[in-house]
Amino acid sequence: MQSVDLVLAGGYVVPEDSATAVLSHAAVAIDGDRILEVGPADDILARFSGKRVIDTTDHVVLPGLIDCHIHTCQTTARGLADDVPVTTWLDRILRFEALLQTDDVEASVRLTCLELIKSGTTGLIEGCAPPAFVNVVGEVLAASGLRAVLTRSTMERADPTWQGPASFLADADTNVRATRDMLQRWHGAADGRMSAWPSYRHGQDVSDELIVSLTHLSDEFDVGFHGHQGTRRFGEAERLDNLGVLSERMLFAHAIRYTRRELELLKNTNVKINHNPGASMHGAYGAAVAGQFPEMLQMGILVCIGCDGAPNNNGLDMFREMYLAATVHKEARMDPTVFAAPTVLRMATHDGARAARWPDVGVLGPGCKADLIVVNLKQPHLMPLNDVISNLVYCANGHDVVTTIVDGRILMENRQVLGMDEDRVLCEAADSAARMVARLG
Repeated sequence: MQSVDLVLAGGYVVPEDSATAVLSHAAVAIDGDRILEVGPADDILARFSGKRVIDTTDHVVLPGLIDCHIHTCQTTARGLADDVPVTTWLDRILRFEALLQTDDVEASVRLTCLELIKSGTTGLIEGCAPPAFVNVVGEVLAASGLRAVLTRSTMERADPTWQGPASFLADADTNVRATRDMLQRWHGAADGRMSAWPSYRHGQDVSDELIVSLTHLSDEFDVGFHGHQGTRRFGEAERLDNLGVLSERMLFAHAIRYTRRELELLKNTNVKINHNPGASMHGAYGAAVAGQFPEMLQMGILVCIGCDGAPNNNGLDMFREMYLAATVHKEARMDPTVFAAPTVLRMATHDGARAARWPDVGVLGPGCKADLIVVNLKQPHLMPLNDVISNLVYCANGHDVVTTIVDGRILMENRQVLGMDEDRVLCEAADSAARMVARLG
């Protein structure tokens, strides 16, 4: 019998990247940061002796959820920009970011990580850290135990339609140099859990020359490329195509307004798209009425899911985001067959991992990273278990997650977060939010 660090045994397991096959009375054997075996519980328990064995009877083990677009420094601004037009929202929240100090950034990112761990998210892509605090964000993310991609808010010029903070603006050379420094420090850090990518905040904030220089960094370091796109304008993909930089490295958040030709460009260059239904519904961006996400899936474009920021969602619960993605397009298209539950669960796990360029994450199988969560199914809103996948997408929420594991390390067990003082995180976040409100006036 082979000794391993951990065995999760007795309940359901979702092992396949298609999210259609669910094993019952199954087990997962984990050693170090890797999954060794997935299969029937009796077989796993006969072959592997776990230093720890967690009974998952009445629970389901599945890959950890991956939030492919989140603003960790905005979490303490939750509630400060509700029910306003997007340009007003941008003015308020970017002004909020411009007034942050180091302890405020730490408090916001820690609160974000706590919420993610407690709701079953094991990996995230930072949606542009404030330029002065990129390293602070990286340090908190690394300490959290989560898997993360770090990006930087790269802005070169002000948008004429709203007042962005002057402190965020820098010339092209400064932006490129700062991005290179971030890549050198953070890509591959924290035992490989941290990645770093070039990015821009919005296409209108940067020149063609800066975009080209940033994509050259992406090629040089063999990393992805991130940006916001298509919330208010058509033609952004066309612009990148004219520059000759569209590539499979790219992942764009929101991605709502594209012409048919632009959709073909995205497909042919294998660009990845991040769908943020909660943020769009809150800010009236138009993801359901103007977005073409069902069509993207039909075309074979990879679509993943993200929560965006706490001031424009307003939660960071990927289960809620799955529900919204699975339902809003049914309503908009008047077609109950679009965005079926297995498709949406795959978007939040396997496809999110592909978008984040994590080839061994998002699937429970031999040799894969041990990034997984355990959900308690024995609850009124999750019974009966006629279809486990449907229940996860349409009925579950983040509070149903009882255990969160990343890289084989247990970050939460029985709803107790192990690497943080939860009360302290909450108190520091509340104190920081009060200071920020005072600064904002």
